[in-house]
Amino acid sequence: MRPDPLAWWHSEFGEIAPRGHLLRRALSAQWVRFHSLPESKRYAESLDEYAEIEHRHCLVASALFSANEPLYVFRALGEEARLRGKAKHQLAGRQFREAVAVMQPESLGQDEEDRMYVRALVCHWKPDFFEAAIRLLADWKAVGISFVSPATKNIFCPYDGGMDVFTHSIAPEELRARFTDWLSPRPDGL
Repeated sequence: MRPDPLAWWHSEFGEIAPRGHLLRRALSAQWVRFHSLPESKRYAESLDEYAEIEHRHCLVASALFSANEPLYVFRALGEEARLRGKAKHQLAGRQFREAVAVMQPESLGQDEEDRMYVRALVCHWKPDFFEAAIRLLADWKAVGISFVSPATKNIFCPYDGGMDVFTHSIAPEELRARFTDWLSPRPDGL
């Protein structure tokens, strides 16, 4: 039987879309944010900085996911682009399913920004796909992506400038201690 990531997400997290800023409100006890570059720099300007972004993201994700572990990759956007011809919704060469779910949790209010169109794909934890996706996210060429383990419910939400992590199998304090230098100096962790 083919896995259904959208049904799985809905059964585990309800109508909260797999997007870092929305999950932070609902799962604040499991949340940790790490920055991609020193001094909270948002965008890379050199190959060394791109290497640092990939290094940090891969290390944090490797703390959450095991080699070849099945993952669900979600894309949650505020609006759904209409594609023409044979174009498909995809990320780094992997195609999202044709189904789309509209999620807007009542508990978070009825703001337009809380309504998300969510697509999903099934893959395995392999750095080659992950690194290509991180590069797109770092350059703001892709947004709203979350990597999720259906086995552990760990959630990795990379964005341009960092990553929001929601952990269920590791204590957030353990991740903070492991990657202390990549935390925000702000009291709210942002």
